[in-house]
Amino acid sequence: MRIVRASYAYWKGHLPISSQAPDAPYSFGSPFVSAHTRANLVSILLIISAVLSVASLSISLLEFFFPNLAPTGEEITDPGALAVALLELGLAVIEVAVYIATIVVFLMWLYRSYENLPSFGVRRNTLKYSSGWAVGSFFIPFVSLVIPYRAVKELWNKSVPNSGDLFSDLGPPGFFPLWWAAWLISNFASQTYLRLSWRNELSTEATAVFGIVTSILDIAAAVLAMMVVREIDRQQIESAKLIPGKLVSLGPPPPPFPLPVETSKASAPQLVSHGEHKSQEP
Repeated sequence: MRIVRASYAYWKGHLPISSQAPDAPYSFGSPFVSAHTRANLVSILLIISAVLSVASLSISLLEFFFPNLAPTGEEITDPGALAVALLELGLAVIEVAVYIATIVVFLMWLYRSYENLPSFGVRRNTLKYSSGWAVGSFFIPFVSLVIPYRAVKELWNKSVPNSGDLFSDLGPPGFFPLWWAAWLISNFASQTYLRLSWRNELSTEATAVFGIVTSILDIAAAVLAMMVVREIDRQQIESAKLIPGKLVSLGPPPPPFPLPVETSKASAPQLVSHGEHKSQEP
């Protein structure tokens, strides 16, 4: 009955088309703005990052099997070792640039995706984390070990179509915790590797092994992160299809009650007589 009253009120011109109308069955917040383009950019940057990690893995393997090509911190006279050192330096610069770009675009995607949740009917006061807190938690020491993953998990959960109708929260796919574990271990291993290699505290073989392990972790973290981004993006696309007014726009609804039968019958003779009158004219 509430829907009928709202439709009849709009037909009479008393209500605008809006999901915020008092008698609307659902209440939706800010309009949906697709984050699909940002998700694609994140995926492309993660693929580039994985390719660079494969290149770093190849250099580490080369240095492991040919220790004479590995830089030792002393003056390099061997042409082969000089070429490897220059390649390693250039690759490191590119990796840093891609890493920073990936972080920036990922956080932009995360913010936009969180801002889309109210458009799916999710009330902001039911969210544990805001869009700003989901992004800012990555930069707070110790907090960045736990809160970002919880925010991403909540984002996935609230992006699932009709998740508000469920009695309990859904658990994310199994690769979500694997992604976060790979991300943390990869960052810790990368920082440790840079410090040890910079100070020359490890042997050539140990440095190469450390580089191999770090590169493998970086590749795993990049692939799993891409899976997480694409999964959340897929859920938001499916939820966007269920937003009222986005699926169809049929214009004003029909009158809730049929027109009286007497009216339609009374108009028929007038049309016939009008036609006969025209046929009788010379």
